[in-house]
Amino acid sequence: MKPHASDTPRQLGVWACLVVLLAITIGTSFLHLGTWNMVINLAIAVLKALLVAVFFMHLGRAHALLRLASAVPVAILAILFVLAHGDYASRIKVPAAWQVPPREASTGR
Repeated sequence: MKPHASDTPRQLGVWACLVVLLAITIGTSFLHLGTWNMVINLAIAVLKALLVAVFFMHLGRAHALLRLASAVPVAILAILFVLAHGDYASRIKVPAAWQVPPREASTGR
């Protein structure tokens, strides 16, 4: 498919946004925000994926069935993540037979 002349400025703008988001991702790697580093970087990654899907894959102008076909796997993946998290969160943490239980710190006596 040949790009229209009007699509070029939009694609350059999206590319510039992707470069800015990349710079923000690199910048956050130098900040010590604890768990928030991962949260911020995952949010930026989702935003970058949405920009690529909507503009470069032309899902913004696609038929409804194609949008649905691209959204269903994402929804299924989200459901699987929720189910896996529920399974992991409800487990009792029992050390394996070969693992040594943690010892209390010695007081030096």
